[in-house]
Amino acid sequence: MKNLGSSRIFASHYQLMITDSISREITDDINWNQEKTQRGCAGNQNILLVGTEADLNDHWVDVFKVQAIPDFSEYQRVISLYFSNKTGKVIVSSVIDDEPSFEADLDQGDYTIYVAGNNLGVDQLSLGEENELSDAEIRERKDIERYSIFIMLGKPSMEGKIKDVA
Repeated sequence: MKNLGSSRIFASHYQLMITDSISREITDDINWNQEKTQRGCAGNQNILLVGTEADLNDHWVDVFKVQAIPDFSEYQRVISLYFSNKTGKVIVSSVIDDEPSFEADLDQGDYTIYVAGNNLGVDQLSLGEENELSDAEIRERKDIERYSIFIMLGKPSMEGKIKDVA
């Protein structure tokens, strides 16, 4: 497993965006509807939208490149997605960002992306906390909603939620 990096992400409109270009447009046909909301994801192979739950929309995200399917036993929710990389970049950000929150080099090609989340719906607000956390503080907080994104070469055998423990 290779750690590609991490970042604090403001998940505007309760969603993380994974793409290969920040300039890609979210069109009506790939945006959220009732079926996609049930699946926990929207988008297409070039722009992935993954639903989040915590009201403050402030999450820590770690991104890894893997050779094999990771062990997901420690995660509450895991979503498997198909990602076609055309630019040689992987970007994780908010849908309202003009600049990527996180960006790394990734060879062009077809990938399976696993988005694994923990502490769904838990944030400072739900814990009764009012102080603002620095990036270093939010990175260390294991008790609030956070995500690990695993990127593996090759198309997925299935897409959608593969684990969902509420």
